[in-house]
Amino acid sequence: MAGSYTQLPQDEPGPANSSPSPLDKARQWWDNATHANESAPLLDRKRMTLEPPKRSQAKVILLVVGAILIALILGGGLVYWLDEADPEPVEHVLTATEKLFLDLPSNDSIREYLKAYTSEAHLAGTESDKRQAEWTKEKLIELGIEDTRIDTYHILLNYPVERRLALVSGPEEFRYEAELREDVVDEDETSKNPDVVPTFHGYSKNGSVTGPVVYANYGRLEDFQYLVDQGVNLTGTIALVRYGGSFRGLKVRAAEVYGCAGALVYSDPIDDGPLNKEGYPFTNPPEAYPEGPWRSPSSVQRGSVEYLSLIAGDPTTPGWASTKDAPRIKPEDSPGLAKIPSLPLSYRDALPLLKATQGRGVRGEHDWAGGSKEVDYYSGPTEGDVELVNIVDYKITPIWDVIGVIKGTKEPEKAIVLGNHRDAWVYGAVDPSSGSASLLELAASFGKLLKTGWRPSRTIVLASWDAEEYGLVGSVEWVEDHKEWLSKEGLAYINVDVAVSGPHFGAEASPSLNKLLYEVTSNVVDPRTNRTVYEGWAEHTNRTIAPSTKPYIGQLGSGSDFVPFLDHLGIASISMDFNGDYGVYHSNYDSFHWMEKFGDPGFYTHQTMVRIWGLLTLRLADSPIIPLHPGDYADALSEYVTRLDAYASSSKSKGLFPVLTKAIHKLSKVANRFEKNLVRLEAKVQGFESLADLPSRLAKHVAKANERLTYFERGLLDPEGIKDRTWFKHVVYAPGLWTGYSSQVFPAIADALDAGDKALVKHTEQRAALSINNARKSLKA
Repeated sequence: MAGSYTQLPQDEPGPANSSPSPLDKARQWWDNATHANESAPLLDRKRMTLEPPKRSQAKVILLVVGAILIALILGGGLVYWLDEADPEPVEHVLTATEKLFLDLPSNDSIREYLKAYTSEAHLAGTESDKRQAEWTKEKLIELGIEDTRIDTYHILLNYPVERRLALVSGPEEFRYEAELREDVVDEDETSKNPDVVPTFHGYSKNGSVTGPVVYANYGRLEDFQYLVDQGVNLTGTIALVRYGGSFRGLKVRAAEVYGCAGALVYSDPIDDGPLNKEGYPFTNPPEAYPEGPWRSPSSVQRGSVEYLSLIAGDPTTPGWASTKDAPRIKPEDSPGLAKIPSLPLSYRDALPLLKATQGRGVRGEHDWAGGSKEVDYYSGPTEGDVELVNIVDYKITPIWDVIGVIKGTKEPEKAIVLGNHRDAWVYGAVDPSSGSASLLELAASFGKLLKTGWRPSRTIVLASWDAEEYGLVGSVEWVEDHKEWLSKEGLAYINVDVAVSGPHFGAEASPSLNKLLYEVTSNVVDPRTNRTVYEGWAEHTNRTIAPSTKPYIGQLGSGSDFVPFLDHLGIASISMDFNGDYGVYHSNYDSFHWMEKFGDPGFYTHQTMVRIWGLLTLRLADSPIIPLHPGDYADALSEYVTRLDAYASSSKSKGLFPVLTKAIHKLSKVANRFEKNLVRLEAKVQGFESLADLPSRLAKHVAKANERLTYFERGLLDPEGIKDRTWFKHVVYAPGLWTGYSSQVFPAIADALDAGDKALVKHTEQRAALSINNARKSLKA
């Protein structure tokens, strides 16, 4: 790859008295050799015509030889040009190690690991959480990952002390006291202690408020704005909003912005309850748990209300690691913490409030109403006042990240990080323990490979994060603590938060990893269907998203531990799961019993996930050429800028971003050339299973290509960050400012468009173009 993009020198006139060049000397020799015995043209006086000079025998011979040489050169050049134009891609053939690996994961072992993780509630920072961290460490060592440790951080967390919700005034028939607890399910043993982790919001505001309730649909900006436009006074009210449409913390933030004194977030039966859950893609009965997999009337979705689109991690140490003696800002000064108290509610506890708003205020159209037939979803406000009590205890407490390392042998300075968070709101069979059990089985399979003598060419890190549920805390603090090392050596991050909640594979990824995902899923068979995962994935996305020649791969937003790797450090990332009929999210019923009855009865889908996770890892760790593809990234950027044009045209600003478009066009040209060279290099390394087998000269070319591939996405970082949320450095991806979970492409530009700030739009476009140019240059470095 050396010198692939060195520009040819431009022709320049030489000095007047320069010495003859080798070309001049060759031309002079030719003249002497071919003209020495020739006479000038002769005049035929009889015919009055010029006769051509007589050719010498030497010249004839030289001309014939020259013609042959020219033909050979031109023919060879044509073949070379055709090869240059359309090099044939090299199809990856499974190595002996990869074939062996696919036979190793055990569904029975995964079941036992899940049973252990779900045997007790393990909220972040508690003694049970610490026990599970220590057990995970011991298990990893036992399974063959001998270099395993616990990294401890000291972070701000809150725990519930007292909660109350009651309609305390107004008409007697509407007054009530909310239960704020989930029913016991006789067949589910772990549900029999409903107060093991009370229903509350992580990072919620400590305090009590009283005021009338206003129903505000999904709690999005447009929902609150609709109420204001209709003359509903929100000041001092308590907003009742339903889950869905945006991250719960941003619902609380929107309520705060519009002057509400508190917020209640409830689960409506039309969202993850049993309503409208028939036909494809649903695979279970459309019934509430325990008859079906869906949310029951008493079920509550706990969760964090940290403002995840503004910051991530410990809200008192934004940008640096929360070590024991780390400096901290005051919680009240953190932009990521709510300023109004909130509580999560079940549908059963929300219904009396909806009845109290019946016939009062206004009703929106489109998606305004939920699924209840008992109410019409009027806005209110209620005639009486509601008392909301949320007394929580904030404290600095330790959390425990478990880190296992398999050191690479040939390129140990390049690391692939595999991550799943371990902490749960209660028992967490699906979220996150399906991923935790899968991570252990992945480690067990690697341990078996190590016993055969296999060693990865590049370093593999297995990470069991803590306190993800509060705000990605364990991963963010670890990344901030190891920022220098990761910036230099981080190659890729593969995240499995929820491994399995159903049978349908899905993924979000950096575009450079798309081809690898397609290749790996084409080589893994789903034992439930005897089809490849790729085939099932393609069918699912074609039926539920849009028809396409390839399965849909989403953009990474927020809500899981890939965020610090991608958005803060520019490390190419994947997040993947098998999803399905999951109606017990963050509730007491996310249990081993639910998983065994509805989620994955035989644990074969878990086994399949381990195979995919492991094969992705082996390809990244052992392939002589790192399987990243900047050409796919450039294609995605072209699509994103078109999308940005449409977004700008629909707002107050005009579309078209010429500086950004030009930068992407230039990147596309360079990335496509780079991809063609990668294909040629792949052809040369074909047959070599690892870096250790390469001849030294070829190894140097491969090392240079790998260096460029590793740092390509780093070029897409802007040290300036996004205005008012500077921790997010990636110019292409960040969580949507008011959505949180979903991704916003070119986020700094989008934020500027939303703010109507033309000068900032221009500035952010130039910054994004600069970063894209840096990424382009990294392919030529």
